[in-house]
Amino acid sequence: MSQLELFEGIVLSQEQQEMVAEFKQKQAKVTKDRTLSNERLEGALIEAGFLKDVDFSNTFEPTIVTNDVQLGYSFKGNQFEAKDVTYNTNKGGVCFLSKRYNKEEDKVVDTKINYYSFDGNKSKIECESVVGSYRAVKLTTFLTKLKEQREDAEIQKESARIRKSAFEIAKANLQAEYPNVNIFEFTDFDRYSNRYFETKRLKAQFENGSFITFNVSVNGDYRINKKYDAVMATADVETAMNAFINQNK
Repeated sequence: MSQLELFEGIVLSQEQQEMVAEFKQKQAKVTKDRTLSNERLEGALIEAGFLKDVDFSNTFEPTIVTNDVQLGYSFKGNQFEAKDVTYNTNKGGVCFLSKRYNKEEDKVVDTKINYYSFDGNKSKIECESVVGSYRAVKLTTFLTKLKEQREDAEIQKESARIRKSAFEIAKANLQAEYPNVNIFEFTDFDRYSNRYFETKRLKAQFENGSFITFNVSVNGDYRINKKYDAVMATADVETAMNAFINQNK
C-alpha cells in the first residue's frame, strides 16, 4: 500500500487519493511559476539599475515541506484532512531596502518593504509606501524614489536634532525669565484645507488653567502662537466689559 493510500492508518478512498495527487501537482506548478516570476523580477530590477543587497534583497527559495492539509469542500461533503503530505512550496522573496528615521530612538533604522505589485509586462511597480500613491511607475522612477526615501531619513534625523536643540534653547530662556511657570514641549495640530498636521510647540501652563503657546524657530527664538485666559473665559458680561474698558485707560 503506497503513502498516497494510507495516512496514519487511515485508508484513503480513490477520490481522496486523486485529490491529494491533484493538490501536489498544483503546488508543483505554483512553485515553478513563482520561481520564474522571481527570476524575471530580479532580472528586471538589475537591468533598471537596482543593486542587489543595496536596493533590494532576494531570499526566494523553492523548498519541499511535509504538512497536514485540508482538502475538499464541506458543501460537497468530501472535505477531509490528509496527514503528512509532502509537496513543493517556496519561502522568501524580493523586498526593497529602505531607511526611516526613528524619532523615539533618534536614529535612522533599516526597513524592508514587502508590499508592492510588479507588472512584468509593463515593467512597472506599484508601491504606495515609496511612491506616495497607488499609481504604477517605471522601475527607474521607483529606484529614484527609493533612494530619495533613504536620503530623506537622514534629513529628518538632522532636522529633528536641530529642532530639539532649538526647543531646548527656547525653553531654557523662557524658564530663566519665568522660573515659576511650567513650560514644556507638546504636540499641537494645525489645520490646512480641512486636514490636520502635527506640529511641535512650547506651552507655558499656569495654575488657574490659563496658558500661552509658542512657535519656535530653528535658532531658538520664539513667538506667541495662542493665548488662553481661563479667568476671562468664565467671566460674566460685567466683568469682561470692565476688564476691557480698564485696558484702554
